Order: sequence, then C-alpha cells, then structure tokens
Amino acid sequence: MIGPNVDGIEPPMRPMRRLKRVLGSLVMRTGTGVSRFPIVILLIALASLAANLEMADGLDLGDTSFLRLEAALFAGALGAIAGALVFEVRGYGLVIRYIVQTAAAGLFSLAVWFGLEWAIYPPALIFGLVFAVPLAPFVGRGDADVFWTFSLSIIVGILLAFTAVLVFVLGLLAIIEMVAFLFDVDAGSGLQRHILTTGFTLIGPLFALGRIPARFDERIRVDEGHQFVRSVALLAGWVSAPLILVSGIVLHLYGLKILGTGDVPRGEIGWIVSVFVVLTLSLRVVCEPIRTLGGKALALFDRIWPYTLVLPLALLAYAAWLRIESEGFTIERYYLALLVLTGTIIAGMAIAVPRRAGARFIVGVPVGLAILSSFGPQGVVDTVGRSQSIRLEAILPSDAGDETDNAGELDPAQKAEARSRIYALAQVDQLDRVSRFADDPASPGRSAYDRANALIDRLSLRAGPARSVDRTVVFERQGDSLDIAGYDRLAMSLVFSTFSDTSAGLVTGRLQGTVLVLRIGTQEARFVLDPEVFDALGSYPGKASAARPSIILRASGRTIGIVPSKAIFDGTGRLIELSGDVLFRNAEWGQ
Repeated sequence: MIGPNVDGIEPPMRPMRRLKRVLGSLVMRTGTGVSRFPIVILLIALASLAANLEMADGLDLGDTSFLRLEAALFAGALGAIAGALVFEVRGYGLVIRYIVQTAAAGLFSLAVWFGLEWAIYPPALIFGLVFAVPLAPFVGRGDADVFWTFSLSIIVGILLAFTAVLVFVLGLLAIIEMVAFLFDVDAGSGLQRHILTTGFTLIGPLFALGRIPARFDERIRVDEGHQFVRSVALLAGWVSAPLILVSGIVLHLYGLKILGTGDVPRGEIGWIVSVFVVLTLSLRVVCEPIRTLGGKALALFDRIWPYTLVLPLALLAYAAWLRIESEGFTIERYYLALLVLTGTIIAGMAIAVPRRAGARFIVGVPVGLAILSSFGPQGVVDTVGRSQSIRLEAILPSDAGDETDNAGELDPAQKAEARSRIYALAQVDQLDRVSRFADDPASPGRSAYDRANALIDRLSLRAGPARSVDRTVVFERQGDSLDIAGYDRLAMSLVFSTFSDTSAGLVTGRLQGTVLVLRIGTQEARFVLDPEVFDALGSYPGKASAARPSIILRASGRTIGIVPSKAIFDGTGRLIELSGDVLFRNAEWGQ
C-alpha cells in the first residue's frame, strides 16, 4: 500500500478524521525516519539552521557561499539516503548503515562544496543523486513494477509532507496576524520569515524523509477498478500518448524534408528534439504498469516508442556534431551530446532486448551518465576545459599577453571567438589551462568571470578599441579607524568597473559612464558622479599620503558614503574603475 485510500476500497471518512489520520501517520513515520536516517536528519537540521542564520544576518557567507553550503548539505543528504537504502534492502544492520550514511554524506557534501575547484560539476552530480534515491534499492535486484511503486510512494510522500507543512504554516501565520491585529502587538516580519523557513527547510524534509517506504517488495494493484491507476491511464492514453505520437510524425516529416532538400537542421532543432526525447522516455516510465489500460493510442505508443526515437536522435546527433565541430565543447553542447548517447542506449536496448528496457533501466541510464559526467577526464569540466583551451591557443599568437601585445592585431571575428573561448573556460573554472597568457591567473578571492575579464583586457580582446589606462590613483588611509557616523552598514573592498558587475554579499554595483549603479538586496539606485567627485578622485598623484577622501552620493532618497582606495582613468580621463568601501543605511534599502 502506498497511502490512505490508494486502492480505492476503504469506506468514506470524515475530513477531520482523515486529516487526523494523515497527520498522525506523518508524525509516526517521521519517528521511524529518525532511526533509519540519523545522519540525514543532522544535515537537514544544519541546512535549516544555516538558512535561519542567513536570514537573521548571523551567517556572513555571502549569497554565493550560502547557496553553495545549502547545495552541499542537500547533496550529502541525498547521497546518505541512497547509500543507506542500498544496504538496508540487503539486510545490513543499523551500524553498517550509519557508517555508510556518514561516509556518503561527507563525500558528496565535500564534492559539491569544492565543486569546480576539484573539477566536479555540482549540478550534474545533484541531478544524478536526486534520481538515485528511488533507484538505489533496486540496483541488481527487484523489477520495474516494484521500482515504479517505490518511486510513486516517495513522490506521494513528498507531496503529502509539504502540503501538510504548508497548511500548518499558513494557519500558524494567520493566527499570529490575528493576534497582532486584535491585541495591537507587533509580531514582526522576522518571526514570520523564520516560521516559513523552518517549516520548509526542517519540518517538511523530516516529514518527507519519514515517508520513504521501509518495504521494497510492494506492487501497486493494476486494474481498471483502481481509481489512481484509471486516472493515470486516462491521462496517458488520451492526452500524452496522442500528442507525442503526433509530434513524432512531425519530426519524421521534417527529417524527410532534410533528406530531400539537403538543408542542414536549423538552430532550434536541438531543443525541439531534446524535449521530444525527454517526454517520450518520461511517458514510458510513467505508464510502466498500465500500458494495457490506456486505450489504442497508449498501446501503439508502447509498441513503437523506441523506433520513434531513431530519426530524431540522428537529427540531434547531427546538430550536436555541427556545433561541436565548429565551436568545441561547452556545457550545453556536452549535455546535448550526452542526451544523444542516453537516448541511443535506451532505444537500442528497447529494440534489441525489450524485456530489459523497463522503467528502472530508462531511469538508471541517465542517472549513471549524469554522475559520470560530473567528474573525471570524461566529465564536463575536463572535456570543456580541454576543448576550449586547444581552440583558444590556436587563435592567439604564441607571445600573446607579453609586452608586444600581438593579440591586439587580431581581427574583430577572431577577438569575438577568443572571448567566447575564455568565457566558456570560466564557466567550468578552467582558466588555469591558459595561465601562460595571464599575469595573475589564480588570484585568491577573484571569481572565474573576474579573471576572464582581466585576461580579455590583458590580451586586448574587447570588441572596441583596446582599453588605455592613463593613470591609476591609489589612496592610503591614515590611522587604523574609519569614521562611519550616520551609517549602520559597511561593504568593504568593492571594485566598480565599466566592464563587469562586482558583488559582495547583498551589494552589487557597476559603473555606467558617470553613473554608479548600485543594488543592495532587491533595491537599486543610480548615483551620478558629478565633477566634484572626479576632482576629489583625480587630485592626488600616484600614491597619496593624505587621508582618503569620503565621497557622499545621494539618489532616490538614499545616501551612501564611499571611501575610495583606488581610481583608474583611461586615456580620455574617463573613470573606468573605482575601488573602495561603501557605507549605507540599512533602512533606506528595505533590509
């Protein structure tokens, strides 16, 4: 059984009694989850604590590091669940399962936390771990129907858990608002945010964890009298299957057109075929136990679905080959090629050995390939790094980056291609492969995109005339203290540039001509740098020994103070980079 009333044979139950039963089941199963997955619960608690501290400004990690921490804890929890299920289904005791949970949690959390630094691509690893959880107990055992029932139980459990949390949290918030209104009490928005955060980062995941079945041999009863099965069969047989069959006919007609005219596939063919392949495989998984109950359209789909993929996959392979041959591997093209490989393996198995190509195999192939693509020489990071660095070195002169500045002699098309290669390397943090062209390829604290922009500037690869640096002014602070009277927040060591955005926690900024565009949180303001500002910045030659001047800017009812540390002007006297500390008032930015 996968939940209350799943077989449609229980007598009617009053709503309150049903709700009480559901909530009681959630609490009881959560207690079971505590004993089965203690390490996972620890990670969930840490993730919830981090989210609440970040909301209260008690965790100074910055937006990027906070999201990376949450992703690392999430990956560790998924890996621990999958590892525990592999050993639980084989009858191992609690001690062994706890050890496996601990090892898996540490391994996958560290892999995602260090990510590209270890040449690991976290999105692919997390994707693989998500779908590895329902697959884990059935590696080398069970069959497609048991896997389908187990997966359905997890999905229903997650939906039920978070629905219960949503109802409870909204009810609690309504009570708080009612008390605040009737008794004139300031409940504070912070309390409500913490309730929402705790509900969806702690209570919901704990309930969902408790809904993971402890039995691995259950099968859903498949017949037309089963309400759930009948509903899925109607949707699959009368809506999904006809649409996919018609889409397949259209794609095959397009393929015949290409064969007849010799025209190469258009740029849109990649996403069109990708969506078709994903939907076809998804429908095949969804209708695993009900293929005979969905009418003629679903029966026809069940017989011919692998053959409908042959021509679309050939078109997709051709489109991917054209892009990779001319531009090399990028993250998008790598996974386009991986989708072709995934579809080919599944369709080939379904045609050659139909009994082996069930739902478990269809899910297992992309999960395995996704995890393999996240690390190692065959992974996306190394593949893109090798491909793009080879093409970049073929474009640039051998002495590019030295004092001769030969890269500036490239034509606009070559510069555009070189910039594209550099940004593709930055996507996978592989700029070290072309470190000989840069003077500081691995500066600590600099993002990959900052390093990419610095390399592009060093090699004079901008679309327009090369940036000419006329003068750099450095300001030195006297004394060890900084007067912040009138302000309550300080963002330190920001670098505002005309070439890229800078970001430090909630603060993001960019120079646009004589305007400083500053965003703090979700609020944005444009501060005009008037002539007096430029006089203050440009009045000190070289390294000034005087105290650094404070610049006051006002716009849209907001006031900021800038304590500059460096200003860079181009050959025309235009300010192209401004570094320093920014002071602001929290209330003016809605924080």
